[in-house]
Amino acid sequence: MRLLIPLLLIPVACNFIGCATHMSSQQTMADDRNLVYEDTYKAYREAEVKYMNLLFNIERMPEEEELWVMKRERMLELMQLKELMLNARQELDGAIQEWERHLMDVQAEVKSRDIKKLNPNFKGRDAERTSPGHLLPGETQKTPSFNY
Repeated sequence: MRLLIPLLLIPVACNFIGCATHMSSQQTMADDRNLVYEDTYKAYREAEVKYMNLLFNIERMPEEEELWVMKRERMLELMQLKELMLNARQELDGAIQEWERHLMDVQAEVKSRDIKKLNPNFKGRDAERTSPGHLLPGETQKTPSFNY
């Protein structure tokens, strides 16, 4: 039983951690698009290395007809991967721009909020005062009356 209680608290703690590190949907989209772009870039680079090796082999053995067929296939593969990589990059750029717009909206929202700094030296409604003589809305300055 003693072991069971800490095991039950782990999912609750993970939930709180997850809420504290919540990313916006725009950031998640940008991260996903970045991963797709990185994967297509790696695939393109690997295909490019294979194509360069094939060209080297063709240079050494130009009479091999199979190498020329492989060259055409590799060239088509390279062109397709290049197109996929460029599309992934375009989607990544769009996702980053959307994320930047979201961040600007959030910043504008934060700036538009009218958050008053409270004076820690005062308590209650007096904490809204910026100085001891500052009048709050609805208060009038109490002037001494000289009518006796």
